[in-house]
Amino acid sequence: MSDEYSLLNDPEMKEIFESFIVETREILDALDLDLVELENKPEDSDLLNKIFRSFHTIKGTSGFLGLIKLQKVTHRCEDILNKLRKGDNILNLIIMDGILKAFDTIKLLVDTINETKTENVEVEDVVLQLEEVVKMMETGNFVSQTPIVEEPVIAVQSDTKQEDVIEDTDELLEDEDIIEEEKIETIAIEQIPGTKPIVKQVVETKSTETKAVTTQQKGDNTIRVDVERLDSLLNLVSELVLGRNSLTQISNDFALQYEGTKLSRDLAETTRHIDLMTTDLHLAIMKTRMVKIGKVFNRFPRLLRDLSKEMGKQVQLVIKGEETELDKTLIDEIYDPLVHLVRNAVDHGVELPDRREKVGKDRTGTVILAAEHEGNNIIISIEDDGGGIDTEKLKEKAISKGLLTKEAAAELSKTDALNIIFLPGFSTAEKVTNVSGRGVGMDVVKTNVAKLRGIINIESEVGKGTKFIIKLPLTLAIIQGLYVQIKNEIIVIPLNSVIEVVRVPRNQIYKVNKVDCIKLRDNVLPLIDISNVLYKKKIDEHSGWQYVVIVGIAEKRYGIKVDHLIGQKEVVIKNLGNYLGNVEGIAGATIMGDGTVVMIVDIGEMIHKLTD
Repeated sequence: MSDEYSLLNDPEMKEIFESFIVETREILDALDLDLVELENKPEDSDLLNKIFRSFHTIKGTSGFLGLIKLQKVTHRCEDILNKLRKGDNILNLIIMDGILKAFDTIKLLVDTINETKTENVEVEDVVLQLEEVVKMMETGNFVSQTPIVEEPVIAVQSDTKQEDVIEDTDELLEDEDIIEEEKIETIAIEQIPGTKPIVKQVVETKSTETKAVTTQQKGDNTIRVDVERLDSLLNLVSELVLGRNSLTQISNDFALQYEGTKLSRDLAETTRHIDLMTTDLHLAIMKTRMVKIGKVFNRFPRLLRDLSKEMGKQVQLVIKGEETELDKTLIDEIYDPLVHLVRNAVDHGVELPDRREKVGKDRTGTVILAAEHEGNNIIISIEDDGGGIDTEKLKEKAISKGLLTKEAAAELSKTDALNIIFLPGFSTAEKVTNVSGRGVGMDVVKTNVAKLRGIINIESEVGKGTKFIIKLPLTLAIIQGLYVQIKNEIIVIPLNSVIEVVRVPRNQIYKVNKVDCIKLRDNVLPLIDISNVLYKKKIDEHSGWQYVVIVGIAEKRYGIKVDHLIGQKEVVIKNLGNYLGNVEGIAGATIMGDGTVVMIVDIGEMIHKLTD
């Protein structure tokens, strides 16, 4: 079968192959949302045509590249959709399940092709299932002919219109007979001896005339750039930011020594200009790495559709803020935590239809997935209108599992009680299912959010619902940092982990189980003295006041003791190099304007080290 994949392994086809993978994944991302929407609008001719064109496009390009299995599966989907858009049949659950099974297989095929340059995926079962669906459509002999619209499993709402990302010349073929009779074959044309044959795609139709239509493709105004090039460019801007900081320091020192001189004024003006340009350049480069979170959000309608069907629940998904952008690195990492939270909302949150009706709620539950910017952070929330979280039941469950003592449970605030669900091995599920009951989900969420230097909060009211709020930095490369002094050293605490800064009298610091704590708005916060780790010295306690930086790590809150507050500045994170390597509790270093190297604390690692 090696000849079958010769095109994929041909170096000259590398660019075409990479474009095929990128464009096919874009089509699949759009299809993921469109197929779920089709369940609610089975007779929407525009939507059916759009979905048909999507499968048609994948079929055409896969045929060109000699991808036999991918072409076979998409061709069967095309047959089904063609009958639907002609009005021969009305969409029902049997047809929908077949299309979705094929869609999953196509995604698996594309991933496998990208990773191995082969189609090493079993597709015969899904092809037979699709052929069986086609026969049922032709004979009308379905087990159930009930249209989906009579009992919707899931509804999807969005606050912005879903963009049609499928831009293909096939959209210009309006005649159904032309599309149906189309044949695609790949031929090799010999040229001058000694040269490689040129592969062309030839389209044959029964039509005797075609329309020449000129259209402005959206892709004409965009280019694809390798992420590594953007990373390299961002590193250069990071160095420029350090140079800007150094220039600002020199300008300030010069102004003090030569105040009022023309040279001093000119230097200050030039420095301000460089500062402005550097800031604008930094923002522009950061925007090139930004990706709309809709790329992640649009995977969830299908997930909720399958979960709802499996659990016998009716769920309405509302997506808000899908235009919100964040760094590509975060986009890649945030999906898994969101999957756990959305599963949790459907499984533990939204009640069964009959139960909702008894308590005066609509039979269809609602899950809201939202994102918005807040300063240099992005706020992602997952909210449901289900039964809420009963903190007393959480305490009882934790005590029965030996995760908490009765005495400790009695002292917990509502916030701390809600955070019990993040304890390793904790689960409220009564039985183990494919969705829940294995005691790993929420612990994974906490770990992943902490790894991204994020904070997670829970708001819940029994009988009304639950809301999880995740706060993440927009980027992990250049951050806002809080400069503080501990002993005679300056360190940087990432500002996205900082909740607030307080100053408390030392006589209001007391010990709980030999740990220094303070009481802040009815919550007891443990105090961390990181000077013991960094410098083997304790904080200077001669003063009557103690500065405390309140930080959040996932769902937990701590207070960090510091001697003095210096201020907030933009921080470029540099690694410690091969000589020092990875130092536990240190995220990296940065260079101040005067050339001083200061450490950037990894709050998560540091607190884990001190509280282990």
